[in-house]
Amino acid sequence: MIKVKQKKMDEEQFFERRKAVLSLWHTGKEVDLEEAVAYQKSMPENKNFCKVIQKLKKEGKSVVFPRAGTPLVEDEIELVRALYDAGVPLLPCTTDSYTRHLQFEKVEQALEESIKSGRPKLNGFPIINHGVKNTRRVVESCGAAFNPRTSRLSNSLVGEIAFASGMTAQPCSFFPWFGSYDKTATLEECIDTAQYLARLMGWYAEQGVILTSDLHGWLPNGVFPISINVATMIIEGLVVAEQGVKSVLPLVECQGHLAQDIAAIRVTPQLLRRYLDRFGYQDVIIPGTAAQQVPLYAFPRDLGGAFGYVTYTCFVGALGKAEVVSPRSIDEGIGVPTKEAHVDTYRAANWILNVVRTQNIEFDNEEIQTESKILEAEVTAILEAVLNLGGGDIVVGAIKAVDAGVLDSPFPLNIHARDQVLGVRDSQGACRYVEFGNLPIPEEIKDFHREKVTAREKAEGRKMDYYVAIDDFWAISKGALVGTPRQ
Repeated sequence: MIKVKQKKMDEEQFFERRKAVLSLWHTGKEVDLEEAVAYQKSMPENKNFCKVIQKLKKEGKSVVFPRAGTPLVEDEIELVRALYDAGVPLLPCTTDSYTRHLQFEKVEQALEESIKSGRPKLNGFPIINHGVKNTRRVVESCGAAFNPRTSRLSNSLVGEIAFASGMTAQPCSFFPWFGSYDKTATLEECIDTAQYLARLMGWYAEQGVILTSDLHGWLPNGVFPISINVATMIIEGLVVAEQGVKSVLPLVECQGHLAQDIAAIRVTPQLLRRYLDRFGYQDVIIPGTAAQQVPLYAFPRDLGGAFGYVTYTCFVGALGKAEVVSPRSIDEGIGVPTKEAHVDTYRAANWILNVVRTQNIEFDNEEIQTESKILEAEVTAILEAVLNLGGGDIVVGAIKAVDAGVLDSPFPLNIHARDQVLGVRDSQGACRYVEFGNLPIPEEIKDFHREKVTAREKAEGRKMDYYVAIDDFWAISKGALVGTPRQ
């Protein structure tokens, strides 16, 4: 029986759940909601994620939003100041692996070892162990707006500490947890977790503090059309809006094909706005759009290729007029990024953004228009099928849709996903469906994909199958879009 619904959590239930969340670690006692609201209201606009992006949209500018984190407070302060000085006004606070698994005692040991050795023994910033007072030191150390990243397990307490510390955004995205990061959790469990954080953000909004939820959707674990990602992003937006969130930022995954990527950057916020308005959430702000490097694609290990991948994402983000671009550090393919690599990456990224975006180029062609129409048709068909399954309840529908394979993706890490679909690239590098599973894609759109796949089969003289999908997955790391047969 499905227990979670598309219904706002009442205040009594919310505060009862908070007791368990804050008790996970002793720093939860540092969170005082009334004091946190006053602290948030005392901060300047450049510290608020939503207001920064709104200003960028008004001025027609794009900026970088990276991923970064290091364990010790002083080192984290040094890192965020370096990034801010490199022209990054939106900063992350990426948590470490132990924090993501609620292993706080191991975090304490690693912090001690980091101090003794002078080398980081954690792969991120342990915001829960550091607590509100220490994390405020980080937030106050520069003029940027902060947004933490973490796991399903730690999401609720991270959010409590982050917002009390002055951070002003955090993902309430349950599909990445389900499809890419949590092997055994059900979608219902993931939605339940996201609803708590969204209700917390909604509570802040009721006190006059606007916090932003960025929306990720079901990440493409392999080469695959972006329609499932966009549809699930919209589902996430509707779910958090019901809990009172007033600002949502869609993060569009750029897969390397220029026309498809630009189409996705343009179509995603339009469809998100359409469905928010349809269900009565007209007061929810979409401050802008983010273009992001697909986080699960193989990353180039050589610096030349890594710089190329970074600058492509920034270039397509600038042409698509995204306010935010999220590239990865150039050394991410070989280990935990260094401060110097972060700075070099984002200086290169800002060069592209400053040069290309400021030209205000109106870039359009027939191919972009075609990809836009296809994406809109696919996303709409998927969402309507989900709503039908749920009898109008998007939460119930999403849970049933995953069970039925109406929502599905190739190579999911979660045991509850169907994994009956497959994608490859066509001869020009665009992502196409080769196996549809139970996706409710209109038949005429299926025929379009089949034609593109057949054309590549004829050109290469081989069947488009699982092995081609693997070749295509690795292609970007080798400086290509279309994979070549392995020797």
